[in-house]
Amino acid sequence: MSDGEEREERLKSLRTRVRDELVEGGVLEVDDEVEIEFDADEDATTLSDRIARRRRRMKRARLARRKQALLDVREGGDPAVVRLPAALRNRSDDSWVMNLAVLLIIVGSVIGAASGALLISADPRDLVSSSMFSRTDDAEVHGLVLSELDGVNNTGGEAIEGVDIELIRLSNENSEGRTETNSEGRFTISAVAREAMLLRVKMDGYVTIERTLSPGEIPDLTLTLIEGEGVDSADLREPSNLASAVQLSTTIAVFTLISAAIGIVGGFEARRGLRYRRTQWICGLGLFSRGGIFFGPLLILLGMALLMLTKSQFADQE
Repeated sequence: MSDGEEREERLKSLRTRVRDELVEGGVLEVDDEVEIEFDADEDATTLSDRIARRRRRMKRARLARRKQALLDVREGGDPAVVRLPAALRNRSDDSWVMNLAVLLIIVGSVIGAASGALLISADPRDLVSSSMFSRTDDAEVHGLVLSELDGVNNTGGEAIEGVDIELIRLSNENSEGRTETNSEGRFTISAVAREAMLLRVKMDGYVTIERTLSPGEIPDLTLTLIEGEGVDSADLREPSNLASAVQLSTTIAVFTLISAAIGIVGGFEARRGLRYRRTQWICGLGLFSRGGIFFGPLLILLGMALLMLTKSQFADQE
């Protein structure tokens, strides 16, 4: 065999080997008719470098197409038109688990939203003024009247008998009852309605005492008469915390509605199946919606547990 024929035979063998490597690496299809031309002086190492570079270019192109597909979906693209990654295009057989998780999360959040709406619509003042909390039984007003202490002469503090005691309704200024103190300085007015009253304590030579009160709130009154003239007034009714209760209830209701809305967003994020960790964080915030006290959060927790089972279906977990 001449030198030219031997050289041609080596080139043909090298060309065949290169074609087989390209087909095996997925660079070429078996049916493609591709002629590999290279310089006779170029060795096999340089050709292998070219093949490796081409493989890297094709891998970068696939990654770029996948990234663009994800961006198109986030920007509202149609998943039927955009070429999605395999994790989104090819759902596994347990896709019903994902759908059940989404359903549980959304239902639990909706229950929380309903609870928040009820808190906002309910007025504690209506509840307090209802017949459930109104008392129809009568009350008693009783107490003790003493003289003023004299620290210099070490006198006073004694019970005063015959002091005029009168109880007056504030609504119509009618007298609810009248009595006098006994020898022990005590007085009692029975069968008194449970509404705002004015207790007036009078005796000649002493300052008149007037106390605004609600019968039944104070078990026993101790009053001290001071010599002189004029009127000593004071309001003994307990302050109402109703305004603070209404404000607290409204704050809780608004927080509940916000948490429920976040939980619903988490359900839709799970349905899209793009980012696993972000979806779990959003659903976790939905737990604060407190739907049905514990029933709504329980459903959301079950949904989050099912998301853990379908973690591989999220795009960032492919």
